[in-house]
Amino acid sequence: MNYLKFEKNYIKKRWRNKVSVALVFPNYYKIGMSNLGFLYIYEALNQYKEIVCERVFLPEKEEPLRSVESNRPLKDFDIIIFSIPFEVDYINVLKILMLGGIDLDPTYRRKVVLAGGVAVWLNPEPLSPFVDGFLIGEWEALEEKIVPVFVEYFHSKKKLLEILNTFPFSYIPHLGKKFTIKVAKSKKLSKAVYSSLISKKAEFSNTYLIEISKGCGRACRFCAAGFVYRPPRSYSEELLSEIVREIPENSKVGIIGLEFANKHEVFSLGKKLLEKNCILTFSSLRIDTLNEEFLELLKGTKSIAIAPETASLKLKKVINKNLTEEEIFWALNKFQEKKLKNVKFYFMLGLPLEELSDLEETVKFVERLLKKKFKLNFSFTFSFFVPKPHTPFQWHSFLDLKMLKEKENFIKKKLGYIKNLRVETPKEAFIQTLIARGDQRIKDFLMLMAEGKGFKSALKTIPNIFEILTPEKSLDTVFPWDKIDTGVKKDFLWKEWQRAFELKPTPFCKIEKCKLCGACLTNL
Repeated sequence: MNYLKFEKNYIKKRWRNKVSVALVFPNYYKIGMSNLGFLYIYEALNQYKEIVCERVFLPEKEEPLRSVESNRPLKDFDIIIFSIPFEVDYINVLKILMLGGIDLDPTYRRKVVLAGGVAVWLNPEPLSPFVDGFLIGEWEALEEKIVPVFVEYFHSKKKLLEILNTFPFSYIPHLGKKFTIKVAKSKKLSKAVYSSLISKKAEFSNTYLIEISKGCGRACRFCAAGFVYRPPRSYSEELLSEIVREIPENSKVGIIGLEFANKHEVFSLGKKLLEKNCILTFSSLRIDTLNEEFLELLKGTKSIAIAPETASLKLKKVINKNLTEEEIFWALNKFQEKKLKNVKFYFMLGLPLEELSDLEETVKFVERLLKKKFKLNFSFTFSFFVPKPHTPFQWHSFLDLKMLKEKENFIKKKLGYIKNLRVETPKEAFIQTLIARGDQRIKDFLMLMAEGKGFKSALKTIPNIFEILTPEKSLDTVFPWDKIDTGVKKDFLWKEWQRAFELKPTPFCKIEKCKLCGACLTNL
């Protein structure tokens, strides 16, 4: 498909005398085109006159694997860079390399294949047999160091990797083990992350995307992003104002990173966009911080997502996220007043310490919600908890699939009458956990899954799978991702793991006042 005819502000450059970079998003076009990090890197690389960067996505059925801009095969590019936000897409990385005729073994290929994105910050090890190098950190903190290396040494894979290996944020698996790989982060946000490239075929159709803060200081214990992006950082009002000037009137604008943004900056940005008759959409909302001034920004917004995760008071204490029923109902009344149409609710199943009574509390909450007869269209999604690296729950065991299936059946039995109900399967969470927590032992599993082989037969190739799914409950437990230094201390995560089981709350981040987790102490 010629996606360019559905896009505005794409970049198409001549190839002659330029370093060609394939920026690959290992999922479908509509998903990748709604990923701000991916779009921002694409635009940033094309700012260099020496570089031509083109996008490549996992092709839809029957489509060939080609770049969007010039319809070129993957093997035509000098450098291949994967931007990977989700661990499950590690399987798609291998699919794309296979479809592109690129050898999966780095020692047998001339092409340079690199990978970045938050998934590899969490744990690059499962992909390490297939990728030449990992670039771990925020693009703004990497760009000035790595782009000159691309330009100077694109013709020599050996030299390029050797120089990349000298940076503290790089991981080049075949050049020997590093004891520590430091996640590169921007200490001072000097340039707003924004994308002017929009597409009718994107999941967020024809939407300009703006990041208004990095990280979240709310300390939800299940949330990997909340820990690896620490310390939370906000953009200045001046930087955001510069972006407003670039956005055309009557546009749709997606606001990303609302979890920790300074309220004054949010209001200022929102009001300026509303003055240009823009419609604002939000990646997520913390409804416990809503007020009348913020609600004015929802003018024209059609859909809102709310993630209580659970209605159980006990489990709210376990995960350190206490969104009350009163706050939710107050917000729904306000959404109704503002003429919103759709509200999506997200819940988790299989949380630590979860019992049947906890699930019953969530079911009763949904029933009370529906009895209120709000003039809103509700949808409910239940997904299974995945114990992620670099969180307090990295020590938690993944529950038996049979137990998870019982939880799935319980929700379907109790709430199956709801039209817009979606319950993800335990198998999806199992695969995600296996990849998120795995190491080079899952190499054959990833290859067989990429080849479309059966799940059960692929599973049999993993030695000592129990060790991956059920780690030792000790601070001394060595994880495959321990070498990745996010700035958050492991002993802080261990204490948070213990606080979870003691049902003790942890307060929000107090930037530069609190030194407990260590993130504010590190040199970004």
